[in-house]
Amino acid sequence: MRIDGTDKAESWEAIYQKGDAGWDLAKPAPPLETLVSQSPAWLKPGKLICFGAGKGHDATLFAQADFDVTAVDFAPTAVEAIREYSLENKNLKAYEGNILKLPSSFNDRFDYVLEHTCFCAIPVSNRKSYVEAAYEVLKPGGILFGLFYRFDPPDKKGPPHFTSEEEIRELFQAKFKILTVSTPSNSHGKRKNRERLIVMEALK
Repeated sequence: MRIDGTDKAESWEAIYQKGDAGWDLAKPAPPLETLVSQSPAWLKPGKLICFGAGKGHDATLFAQADFDVTAVDFAPTAVEAIREYSLENKNLKAYEGNILKLPSSFNDRFDYVLEHTCFCAIPVSNRKSYVEAAYEVLKPGGILFGLFYRFDPPDKKGPPHFTSEEEIRELFQAKFKILTVSTPSNSHGKRKNRERLIVMEALK
């Protein structure tokens, strides 16, 4: 995937319109399915916001597991797909907007932020804004978790943009305590060994 203006909704919408959304697995990410099935002690049904939700496959997974899910994306085609899913699941709501410019009514509202290929898609210059946005929407002690991508040699320009565990720790340390970092064994296709399942707690 290579596009210009990655902080512009129109750029992403154009890709959906062309049917060229290569990041869309058309199903939930396998490591997230495993996580839900394992039901770790820190992950119990609550209010969850899904950043950059795309067509809502991951968001729907958690809605089906009794989480109260708000799925956010700024591409109208993606949001419409989420709304179609929400017709069959009262736990799922769609919100069309920029995750970096969420209304103040979202502040301190959520127990969880779910990440999956959103952090790697925004311009690198906006990464600190991402940290702040995730922190602002979480309740005290809330959890940011999910699949951070792309952990491999930066041999090409993004998006998806390269990151590293060191960068993640440096960016998030002022606002979050990182609880676990692991490499999923069942990542989809070429994502194997290129993503990390990270769990962190908001320091409030």
